[in-house]
Amino acid sequence: MDKFVTITKRKGTDDQTADKNNNETTLAKHGKYEKTKRKRCYVKTWEETWPWVRHDDINDTMYCTTCREFPAVGNVKNNSFYEGCKLFRVESLKAHQTSDVHVICTSFYRQKNGTPVTKDGNVSDNVNVRATPSPIMTALLKLDENQMKRLDALFNIAYKIAKHGKPHSDFEIDCKLIQKLGVDLGNNYLNANRCKDFIKSIADAMTEAVADDLKGANFVSVLSDGSNDCSNLEQENVLVRYVSPKTRNPVTIFCGIVNLEHGHADGVLDGIFRALSLVGLTKENLKANEPGPTLICANFDGANVMQGKKNGVVGKLVKEYNHVLGMWCIAHKLQLAVMDSVKDVQSLQKLESTLKGIYKYYHGSPKRRREIKAIADILDADLAHIPDVKDVRWVASQGKALRAIQTNLLVVTTHLDEAASRTDLYAGTAKKYLKDLTSAPVLKIMFLLIDVLDVITDLSKFFQTEDMLVLEVLPKVEAVILRLTSLKFHPGNNMREFMSKYNPEEKMFGDLKLHGPCNPVDYMDSETRKILDAVIKSLDERFGMFRESPLKDFNTVFNFKIWPSDRTSLALYGRDGLENILKFFEPIFDETKDSILNEYLDLKMKSIKLALTIMSSQSHVEQTGRGVLENCMVTILLSLAMVMAGSGNLEVLRLCRMLRARIGPPHNIFVTYGSHMAISMSVGLLFLGGGRYSLSTTPEAIGIMLCAFFPKFPFHSNDNRYHLQAFRHLYVLATEARVVLPRDVDSGEPCYVPLEIRFKDTADYCGEVFRTSAPTLLPELDKIEEVKILGPRYWPITFHIDKNWSTLK
Repeated sequence: MDKFVTITKRKGTDDQTADKNNNETTLAKHGKYEKTKRKRCYVKTWEETWPWVRHDDINDTMYCTTCREFPAVGNVKNNSFYEGCKLFRVESLKAHQTSDVHVICTSFYRQKNGTPVTKDGNVSDNVNVRATPSPIMTALLKLDENQMKRLDALFNIAYKIAKHGKPHSDFEIDCKLIQKLGVDLGNNYLNANRCKDFIKSIADAMTEAVADDLKGANFVSVLSDGSNDCSNLEQENVLVRYVSPKTRNPVTIFCGIVNLEHGHADGVLDGIFRALSLVGLTKENLKANEPGPTLICANFDGANVMQGKKNGVVGKLVKEYNHVLGMWCIAHKLQLAVMDSVKDVQSLQKLESTLKGIYKYYHGSPKRRREIKAIADILDADLAHIPDVKDVRWVASQGKALRAIQTNLLVVTTHLDEAASRTDLYAGTAKKYLKDLTSAPVLKIMFLLIDVLDVITDLSKFFQTEDMLVLEVLPKVEAVILRLTSLKFHPGNNMREFMSKYNPEEKMFGDLKLHGPCNPVDYMDSETRKILDAVIKSLDERFGMFRESPLKDFNTVFNFKIWPSDRTSLALYGRDGLENILKFFEPIFDETKDSILNEYLDLKMKSIKLALTIMSSQSHVEQTGRGVLENCMVTILLSLAMVMAGSGNLEVLRLCRMLRARIGPPHNIFVTYGSHMAISMSVGLLFLGGGRYSLSTTPEAIGIMLCAFFPKFPFHSNDNRYHLQAFRHLYVLATEARVVLPRDVDSGEPCYVPLEIRFKDTADYCGEVFRTSAPTLLPELDKIEEVKILGPRYWPITFHIDKNWSTLK
């Protein structure tokens, strides 16, 4: 069998063996070359030929100082001399010297420093040498001269796009508009891609300016919050707050938005430091013993991953920087405090459920929105949008929803009443919401909550101001607690409105028919106290950390408004608090502790000098004279009452009541008989003729009013030295009837009627029309052209000056 079978070698075996031997030989030669080859290194004498090159001893690379001075131009992908070049060859230096990037940076360097450039692109050491620029340099210089205005306009347009969050495609549209206005923008860079380049250059320049400003700051505080992009990718928004060394004012600077690799504390902390590195802040230079600003505070939201004291971001920062003060966002604290109080009160939960249900009822049906809009037009009411109650911004959304229901109460209940009478699937839902909105207890809670949210909203807006200081937080919170405590005994504006419209005997709330029990209003009942106590308790608990050291010490030490006035008390005041602050930030102020205590005493001395200066100088009130100010004040009040004559305006009446209450020994010197005469005349004018009369503006009436309201008031009842008191009664001759009181033809009872009043055309106004509701006071009839009755309830009647004017008179 063997003689028929020939055993041969595998194809290619000899070739593979040969290749293997060749490779071994090549590797041996290469290894020998690696051992014996000359190692290239940086040559110091290169700096004489190319003055812009320098050596980085740490990274063993050479770099271009000119390109690094202008990173917006020099930091490109193909410029190895910006990051650092390791090819220590003359050819590399020559290639970089003739590159476009280096030529442009050299041009900018020459313009910035006034230093001429040699023909080969080097910066000359001799300023007096007149250089001959290369063709590229000549083109660049011409570009700077001819297109500076064009580039300036293009940069401004790109900045507007970025500032207002517009899409980059708007850049082309804005450029066309600017060109139509006569501005020359050229034919280049007019597209969305170049807009991105402009915006990037602006951002780089602004970031560089922020980084330079941060280098001179002593301390920084980090603010951070999470977000998600359109692909639901977790991101971190990072800002820093510091005192600018240039302006000496606190500023808040946006560092950047970075994507997070992980959502745990380590991932968030890594993202924060990556964002801080964009403005030149690193983990190392934020420490107390390193040059640069020191990290002293970290302000985040209340998530466990952020505020955890062991494994949270704050806990990890405190381990790294033991002098860092971890803060919880106070605006977030305020929202959580109000939400905690709502959870403890059943009636507030029911009201919130009703508000959310009404929003969904109208938001999910365009047909219902059209129907309620039609009802609003019939009732001549301005329909306000009913928003949703959100968990993120609960205070703002809850307040807007409550005010929308308060404004549209009659319109919403009218539509719900009509929808409840139907036989569709949502009739029961409409009936449920109608029952809630026509319930006296629910309405009372709603108006009370609006008063509470008005107080909370003022505090929330203050917390969102940029110039707020940490020592102002606790006094503002205490002031809000006092206002909430006052609501237990004195109803707010909205609660007074509820009490004035609520009629338990007839089960009416204004024009709204109520259902269910309608008990008399007891404002200071247990339900009111329970709601207010719950809000106050939550505020005390949430902001309790500001009553602990070191936060409470900031208010004690630096709030000069509460410093004692006598010298001994002032010398001792605040020292313990300052020592507590220095102890907390001991790694920062360890060596300068004694000098800081002495500087604090100097600050107190300056405050004493300032107080003595203020006390020794007379105020404007003292220089003018209290008697003159009193006369001016009552004259202004009387003038205001003349303008509002017959209207019964409540705000003016409150001013009159406040000024009239100034009786007794403290006020007897300046508040004289004449002051009370002017106040009483103001009240009389305000309710002139029981609200039926007003003042005329004829020449005769003006002369009569000048005699009656002459602003020289007597000191006592028999004082007629400067003005005869009997003339005060002449105002009667200047009055005229202005009230229009419509009555129902069938019942003869007064009724409410919408009116439209059209004025005659004058030199000051043309086609002026305004709408009101009667009963009301009409303007002077000689200035009116037409009065029209509106509304679907009564027949439209028009009183025109050329037709039936005598009937209106």
